[in-house]
Amino acid sequence: MDLPHEVENVMEEKRDLIVKSSVFEFRSVIYASGKLGLFADKKRCVVQKEIEGFILHTFCSIMVLSSFGAHGELSEMVLWFQMMKSPGVSFSIRTYNSVLNSCPTIMTMLQELKTVTISIQEPIENLRGDEGLLVQELIGSSVLEKAMEWSSLEGKLDLHGIHLGLTCLIMLQLAEKLWLRFRD
Repeated sequence: MDLPHEVENVMEEKRDLIVKSSVFEFRSVIYASGKLGLFADKKRCVVQKEIEGFILHTFCSIMVLSSFGAHGELSEMVLWFQMMKSPGVSFSIRTYNSVLNSCPTIMTMLQELKTVTISIQEPIENLRGDEGLLVQELIGSSVLEKAMEWSSLEGKLDLHGIHLGLTCLIMLQLAEKLWLRFRD
């Protein structure tokens, strides 16, 4: 899997023979390039994938986001996350897990749970730069809204498949909503 250039060479040979590459081959190159930090190669492969008629989907987007996060490329994550919104790529819990697992301030905050406040505003104010932009993109999203269901009789919170960073963000949003409802 750590041989993205070799896989691309095979895909190029297939292209010369008029044999179309598969989604799996594209994903393999995107994953391996991202894992090795070869971001220009990864981006080129994503573009080639679209040229060959494969649409950008959630799973591929998560791989791209995860690789940026693993290498601390938060500014690239912000750009990619915003780009995902325009073509209508759907977001999933895994998308949000990948983003928040890459936020160093959030992950550090979770190591000292006694320091976590009950207000969502304080952690947001402490986030700087690209990490703050990423978290702002997440707050109020449809995925988070689906995790919390409200009715006049009850409130439900579904945390299945949600990592600790995202759980913390959801819990802070829940506390904010509860505070607003009780105040009203």
